[in-house]
Amino acid sequence: MPIKRLIDPRRMRKALPRGFGWIDHRLLRDGYLSRCSPRALALYVLLVCASDAQGLSYYSTPRIAQLLQLEPAALSEARRELIGLGLIAYQKPLYQLLSLEGERQEHKGQPPQRSTAGSEPQVIGTIMNSDLSLKAMVESLLQKGGAKE
Repeated sequence: MPIKRLIDPRRMRKALPRGFGWIDHRLLRDGYLSRCSPRALALYVLLVCASDAQGLSYYSTPRIAQLLQLEPAALSEARRELIGLGLIAYQKPLYQLLSLEGERQEHKGQPPQRSTAGSEPQVIGTIMNSDLSLKAMVESLLQKGGAKE
């Protein structure tokens, strides 16, 4: 195993900042990240940043589309994808990040699948621990083609 060292010790991350946004490491470990499109990941990260302590957010569709530079149809598809993966719940205008607790048990250890449903999603979920800031994560996802059609 390689020896890790800080690249920039002056900018070492400290304890979690005050606030509610956090990303659950199980998104990576349990295979969710590899099953999400860049747009769905960008939406998830935005919801993590915007949600309260219970994972609830009232960000409107037009505001989310503006922030992520997505057309409404692309935003709707990203939302369906997250709902299909069991990461979020949605009941207009409310989003809820869902706990991943028990999600693996419900699927009996099978990795989550991408949603192909054609209807508006009804459920949403959590995120992962990362060395990137949430802003850097969103910017990275958008640079990989997740923002524009």
